[in-house]
Amino acid sequence: MKKTILALAVPALLVAGAANAATVYDQDGVSVTIGGAAEVQIFQDYEFNGEDKDLDVRLDDGELNFGIDVAVSDDLTALGYFDFENEGNDVKNTELWAGFKGGFGQVTAGRMYTFWDDTNINEDIELGLEGVNGSLPASGDNVIKYRYDGDAFWFGIAHNLKQSGSEEESFVSTGGTLTRNVTVNEASHTDAGVGTSIAGLDLSAYFLTAEQTPIENGAKKAKSDKDAFQLSAVYNMDAFTLGASYTDFEEKDGGVQDKANSGHYVELLAGYGVGDFQYYLGYNFGENDDDSDGSNIYANATYKMHSNVKTYVELGWAEKQVKNAKSDDATGFLVGMEVKF
Repeated sequence: MKKTILALAVPALLVAGAANAATVYDQDGVSVTIGGAAEVQIFQDYEFNGEDKDLDVRLDDGELNFGIDVAVSDDLTALGYFDFENEGNDVKNTELWAGFKGGFGQVTAGRMYTFWDDTNINEDIELGLEGVNGSLPASGDNVIKYRYDGDAFWFGIAHNLKQSGSEEESFVSTGGTLTRNVTVNEASHTDAGVGTSIAGLDLSAYFLTAEQTPIENGAKKAKSDKDAFQLSAVYNMDAFTLGASYTDFEEKDGGVQDKANSGHYVELLAGYGVGDFQYYLGYNFGENDDDSDGSNIYANATYKMHSNVKTYVELGWAEKQVKNAKSDDATGFLVGMEVKF
């Protein structure tokens, strides 16, 4: 996804939580689990700049995953996992990795999400922030990842080895001659996270550094460097949840700051749960170094009909402001249902 801070005004894709897993085989130290989810929404998207978007039946998510645990010894377990997700009409293998876990922690390698994917405290469904600057990488095909979970703290680091993206084709007309240009982006990134829980207060910090080099017709262009960090605190007390986070990010192209993709954003969250109902209210504000900004308020309610079935409704309002231009705002809403196992 390519988004900037102005994406505060654009509903983000729901990052689906891991589905419940059903154990289908467990014998001789080998355990196999299967999980899945189907989610459909009736969705009215935000409309900006005179847009006219129809009410839509949105096939938000379809997911099927398999996990394998093999007890190699009393203190060493081999792991395998792969996941398929459907977004719209496309099915994609989003995760495929293997590794080991034990008293030393967990080490995995393959296609997977990295620690930056865990940032942001938002509890929106579609109409919230969910990661303002989507150009920051949070997954990869060549990831090596380590995580350790202690009694009251955790930490981890992940590195995505250099990989080449798909070819991007363009045509340029020069003097009546049409020239075909092919660009491939070589990219890598490293991110890390650390967190602790103290008397109901969850504290987390995340850091990321990434680089990307466009190769046009075999020639390398100026490298793009990206750096970011996020600090967050979420307090849970009985049925109540309160949270806040701050994120700062910067992008440089050829050593020169790209102000449109550099800035900061703040997230505020309040939640209340009673019985089978959960309510969230969130406010987000972000500002780019090019003097553009955006803000967003969302509210949602979820009813858990069954441990594997939930229904929900969400309302959202967003405003964006581009430098030297009139601000624009919009509202959106949705109702949805998820069935998982």
